[in-house]
Amino acid sequence: MHSAIGGHGHIRNAKRSTSGPVGSAFTLVELLVVIAIIGVLVALLLPAVQAAREAARRSQCANNLRQLGLDMLNHETAKGRFARNEQEVFILGQPSPTFGQRDRASHLVMVTPYVEAAGIYNQLNLSLNANPLPADQKVGGTYLRELALAVLTCPSDDRTGVHDPHSGFQTSWETLITWGGGPVATTSYAGSMGAQLMGWGSCNVKTLLGLPNDGFHAQKTIYPGDDWFNTTSVADGCGHDANYGNQRGDCPNSDTVSGVFSRSNWAAKLKEITDGTANTIMMGEIRSSATAFAWVDGWVRSEAMWFATTAPLNFETDPFVLGYSPGQTPPVCYDWGKDFNTASGFKSKHPGGVTFVFCDGSTHFLSDSIDYGTYQQLGARSDGEAPNPY
Repeated sequence: MHSAIGGHGHIRNAKRSTSGPVGSAFTLVELLVVIAIIGVLVALLLPAVQAAREAARRSQCANNLRQLGLDMLNHETAKGRFARNEQEVFILGQPSPTFGQRDRASHLVMVTPYVEAAGIYNQLNLSLNANPLPADQKVGGTYLRELALAVLTCPSDDRTGVHDPHSGFQTSWETLITWGGGPVATTSYAGSMGAQLMGWGSCNVKTLLGLPNDGFHAQKTIYPGDDWFNTTSVADGCGHDANYGNQRGDCPNSDTVSGVFSRSNWAAKLKEITDGTANTIMMGEIRSSATAFAWVDGWVRSEAMWFATTAPLNFETDPFVLGYSPGQTPPVCYDWGKDFNTASGFKSKHPGGVTFVFCDGSTHFLSDSIDYGTYQQLGARSDGEAPNPY
């Protein structure tokens, strides 16, 4: 047997001593408290982070519009007027309404030489009888209608870029897709027709907004509520009398277009902006997903680019956002394919308002709460009314 007594008479321990400093550790309760504190901090910081990101996106959007405004001003200097939609819905000067050629290049295509996209413009055949039409011509091997330009894209809008025009909510205007399908690229910006008679649907904007009848504004009986200054519900110069008026700027007659662009082949000269360039909207933000024509035709075809201040600012008509099912008929004023006086207006994904560039090249963020009459004053180029503060 081995002795338990050491050679020097010391007793050997059966176990080695484990004495020493005891390590500390979180209890489960303490760990849960720490996790809860971190969650609260994240919840507090997240809105600030999101707000900072949106501020950056909104700044980029304003920069895009500022650039487009300067490009339009350069076009006016070189060509004598802003870039226009190259189409004739109706031909000016005809004794009876006569259709012209449609679906040619939009004002956004015509300004491309000034947006550092001359390489696109120089490859296009923009002649009156061009075949195929500009949208169906190829630039660098890609159809023009499929080219998405960064300067035409607001980063706050998540429904921009290239999409299938057949996708999502069905619209009767899909019959306009004459190129056999294929994707189209959208735009976040378009020129303004001002306080224009828009027509088509049965929506009354004055009734929608609960505006009182002041005995002067929007007094015409054709599409009541449109045409704030009563200047576009008149004989249009293309064979229509006052019972039809210049709906949507279909006639390229400067006397019956309220703003600085028309749906047809007219755009303003600076000298025609008698209210002052600093008091008149040139272009603004749009959401193509909120109006059927822009969704189907994209930024290239002139048929899509007609927007007016007639529509209340940021009035929602996107069927996806409103939650309508394919085939469902939206209520009056909310139909993206028929209520042009609410759908074909200026809208953004920025909280609280929409960014515009005015005819002097300055950018402005107009609040959703802007007085409707003031908004119309800013849209019209020659209404003669000094705009109220905004």
